[in-house]
Amino acid sequence: MNTILFDFVLTFLVFSIIPCVYRIIKGPTIPDRVVALDAMTLVIVATLGVYSFIQESVFFMDVALVLSIIAFVGTVTISKYLDEGVVF
Repeated sequence: MNTILFDFVLTFLVFSIIPCVYRIIKGPTIPDRVVALDAMTLVIVATLGVYSFIQESVFFMDVALVLSIIAFVGTVTISKYLDEGVVF
């Protein structure tokens, strides 16, 4: 039973990346693309978390943590640049 549930969750997460990629490519404004990239990173981190639980490996959680930190810093940096025109 758990295998079927985890397969469904992983499949759902993989399919939820498609609208994010569409918005990154087709997004009418830069903030739309930034939000879509942040959402796609969130889906990837969730996928890594589920996959880490399935494989019973902490390595994937380390990767998810580093990816989420990089995505957060990148989103804040891009948002500040779009708002003020400078990063520092």
